[in-house]
Amino acid sequence: MKKPRIITIPILSLVFAAFFSCSDLLDQEPITITHPDVYWSSQSEAEQALAGSYALLKSALTNQSNFLLWGEFPAMTFMDSQFWIVNYIENNGDYNLPYRGDSQEWKYFYRSANWAFTIEQYVADMPVEIFQTPQEKDRILGEAAFVRAISYFYMARIWGDVPIVHESIESSTQLITPDGYIMEIGRSDEKEVLDYILEATEKSIDLLDYATQSTNNWAITANKASAEALKAHVTLWYASRDNDNAQMITESIDAATSVINNSNTSLVNYVSEGVEGFEKMMRGQSKTGLFEININSNMNESFRLSAGDGSHTGLTVNQPFFGSNNGTAPKGNPDFYGFQFMNAPERENDIRKELFFYDYEDMDTDAFPVKYTLSSDDPDSEDAYALFSESNILIFRLADIYLLRAEAYAKAGEYSSAIADLDLVRSQAGVPAYQGAQDRTSLIKAIFDERAIELIAEGQLAYDRIRMDYFEGVSWMNSDRKTKDGVFWPVSPNIIIRNPSIVQTEYWQGRL
Repeated sequence: MKKPRIITIPILSLVFAAFFSCSDLLDQEPITITHPDVYWSSQSEAEQALAGSYALLKSALTNQSNFLLWGEFPAMTFMDSQFWIVNYIENNGDYNLPYRGDSQEWKYFYRSANWAFTIEQYVADMPVEIFQTPQEKDRILGEAAFVRAISYFYMARIWGDVPIVHESIESSTQLITPDGYIMEIGRSDEKEVLDYILEATEKSIDLLDYATQSTNNWAITANKASAEALKAHVTLWYASRDNDNAQMITESIDAATSVINNSNTSLVNYVSEGVEGFEKMMRGQSKTGLFEININSNMNESFRLSAGDGSHTGLTVNQPFFGSNNGTAPKGNPDFYGFQFMNAPERENDIRKELFFYDYEDMDTDAFPVKYTLSSDDPDSEDAYALFSESNILIFRLADIYLLRAEAYAKAGEYSSAIADLDLVRSQAGVPAYQGAQDRTSLIKAIFDERAIELIAEGQLAYDRIRMDYFEGVSWMNSDRKTKDGVFWPVSPNIIIRNPSIVQTEYWQGRL
């Protein structure tokens, strides 16, 4: 397989110097990028910059395993961590994590979004003759708009109201008024943020084409279906935050339908494809992938499997995949919500128990998700446990979109359509057709349950709970907390100290 477009060492140095050695733009510290006269002069340079934007998005999600801390552990479905820091999430919903300050920081997403916006600004002004074809220029612009949109969407789901930066920040002088005062950027209203995300998402959809599985960058870079999947998520999230906005529900159904009809993807049939199909899905770039974070040693995009708590493998994988017991990995907990619904008689033959978990039936400390267990040997080491991770992080895939459309149909009152999508996903795992009541409440529970098992450990379920307003099994969530936006994470106090225009979310005021 040919390597994808990867940023060269000099450009990596530029990106890391420009972003990782500086604080984020809301800290008002200097940020610089290469001058357009000496950098934005060829398609290859634009491609290198685009690769840098994907690298920054990957860093934002994987730093300190944050995609799991934000999107998985608060859901309290299956993953009962042995890591004491995660207990601050699971046991009482206190998101103030010791030694995990970056979990309350949004700077990594702003770096990703700012770099993507910078690409959009400069590539738009580059002569079309520089590119191999006009479509190649559009693709780069579309992918950059996608990275900007998804970076903001993560922030909107994690913190709710966040600042919107309407320009590419290239120099600290942009953060200082002509009178010498430091400009402060406050938090924008959540719906304004979602409108901004949708605008960037629509731009991405308009500029990108659908991809085929024969392309080298299938699923690990954005295409039109990736952007439509993002729109399906954003619009349904918008509807949930805006009193079941009927227009947004319809737009979510339409976007999801376009993904299903045009993405050139298909579902994995776990019953017929078994372990092979499951491992292909998790290795990545499979027939069902829409957008993924690439983890591949052959592309120099991997890391060592470690039993420590610093990586998502360390927080989800235990022995026998490591040489010794990992004291931070999840353990089976029969009191958690997921184990309760999975014990229902209709789930007796759900093959995902066997495929998605190690030793599921025992329900003890030997049980844990195995989605990130794929590995390859380090050829330069004699240590049998010197392994590189080979499991992609799946952000969007087809089963997610079917279940998302089922949820949108349920909220629109189209119950038979919702059940059809739900049953299609269930059938791939050997679960019989849904026989429950045909009303919104019952279907929302059934769809959440299906997402909880299908998307376990993929960092979706905490957001699902917020979007569906379904908190069964989460004892610390109540109406007062939801009213005060306690479903969101607190803003880091360090951000507020540096930028006094940032006001802490109501629920978290006085709690940090």
